[in-house]
Amino acid sequence: MRTLGTSTRFALVLFTLFLYASRTQATDLSGNITSTITITQDSQLMGDVTCAVPQTMAGANPCIAFGFDHIKLKLNGHTITGPVDPPTGCSVPGDSMFGVGIEASGRTDVKIEGPGVIQKFERWGIFLSSSTDVTVRNVTANRNCWSGMQTISTSDSHFEENRWINNAAGSNGAACGGICMFNSNRNVIHKSTFYGNGSLDTGGNVDFGVGLEASAGNTSNENRIEDNDIGGNTNGVLLLATTSNTISGNIVRRNIIAGNPAAQVIKTFTATNQTGADIHDLHSSAGANTFADNFCLTYIGAGTAPCPNIKTEGVEEAANRLGRPRKDSKGPMASLLANPYATANRQRDIALASLALLPLAFVVTLLKISSSRSRKRSSSPMLTKNLS
Repeated sequence: MRTLGTSTRFALVLFTLFLYASRTQATDLSGNITSTITITQDSQLMGDVTCAVPQTMAGANPCIAFGFDHIKLKLNGHTITGPVDPPTGCSVPGDSMFGVGIEASGRTDVKIEGPGVIQKFERWGIFLSSSTDVTVRNVTANRNCWSGMQTISTSDSHFEENRWINNAAGSNGAACGGICMFNSNRNVIHKSTFYGNGSLDTGGNVDFGVGLEASAGNTSNENRIEDNDIGGNTNGVLLLATTSNTISGNIVRRNIIAGNPAAQVIKTFTATNQTGADIHDLHSSAGANTFADNFCLTYIGAGTAPCPNIKTEGVEEAANRLGRPRKDSKGPMASLLANPYATANRQRDIALASLALLPLAFVVTLLKISSSRSRKRSSSPMLTKNLS
């Protein structure tokens, strides 16, 4: 009986170690990829990747795809390059098959972590569909034919500190740009940059830095676009719905949205449907979405125009005001209470500064104790007698 118990425990230990190893061991990727790699555990790039995946399946044909939930892909400073050079070789809306860089379909809690570059894919650099709790951080999407990232029916996800640059040069009439969120709700786009996205196609100027889109009977609601720099795109932020009032409850605040479209684009675009703006709300009803504390100059849409709005400080200054108390404050704590968006790093710095004062306070206390003892000794009768 004892032998059976020992054997059972040994088998359980081996099984546990096997499970642990399978979860912690990473798949290393580099070089040429000629068929879709589906990752089932934490993975990383160990060198640049060149993708030449043939289009053999209906829909997206990704270079790398997430096959499991709760895993991450680290780019480690490397580049994933697709097979086209936009606008040459780009997909058209009628294509039944198309190439993308990284795909997460039907996944939960997956992460794409930079730094790293995803570029030159037939449609999208990153494609998220029917997924939740996705994180994309510190990634650069550059010169992808349609959008740097496309989300479809994706919710409760976080996209932070990314760079979306020169995408949608070959979108061929599809509404595309830096990030395109279609029928996607409760996502956050935070502290990212959107530069030079969009081009003129047969449908006019329907491209953007950030786009919120919804089809009939669906929504792109309750998303937050905060603390971003959005400039030089054919439109800065574009809200595009097929029916009225299907895009609502979104918050666009504390962004610098300026120079959309760029001067060269303004000069080139001459038709009415080529007009662009820093914020362009095509179909939402007045007041359906919130635009607050942005630096912006031009607006197209219903209701009271949120632009021009010229702030006296930039996004970073506002977000990091903790170390520079306001005129009406009495110190760092008042500034902290007045600025709920202060970064965790600034709060950490104040805590460390407070800790640094502890040794000084300890020394002062010792000096006070020593001084008090000296006074008692000098007033002692025995000491006085000895001195005499």
